[in-house]
Amino acid sequence: MTEQHVSIALTDEQIIAWYQHHTQVWQGYALALALQAGLSPTQAARIFVDPWLMNTTHSIRTQANPQILEQQARQTAEVLSLTYGEDHIHLKSQNENWLITITDIDLEPLERYGVSYKTHIEWIQAQLQLVCEPKGINCSVQMDQKSVSLRFSLLEPQYHHLS
Repeated sequence: MTEQHVSIALTDEQIIAWYQHHTQVWQGYALALALQAGLSPTQAARIFVDPWLMNTTHSIRTQANPQILEQQARQTAEVLSLTYGEDHIHLKSQNENWLITITDIDLEPLERYGVSYKTHIEWIQAQLQLVCEPKGINCSVQMDQKSVSLRFSLLEPQYHHLS
């Protein structure tokens, strides 16, 4: 009996697109499970983010500076690029803020599991707040039909919660 190896000839772009789509599908699935379990998007975000927050080496939380703000915005843009595709992520500096715009979001992976666009964005916003606020960074989220804008700015020191 001879063994045959099946070779799939996909381009790098096709492979990346496939993984991005499946990442979005898994996000939709995970959020749908959390919602079916009775969790809010904020509670689901905490369960998703807490393992990373517990592994941080920073026991003392400090007020962010412009360099840390830029680093956080760039890291977030990188993660979003891996999820939605580089062509859909736009990062720019505006005065002392950073703005990330996600355009042309494919809603099918969310709709497949009954997760609304609004609920997904609430989940993303809650994740960003959990990650950014302890660093002294505010992240506000605005959305329209097919795009989301994330604005990163420094929190005022009096609003920065130390724990």
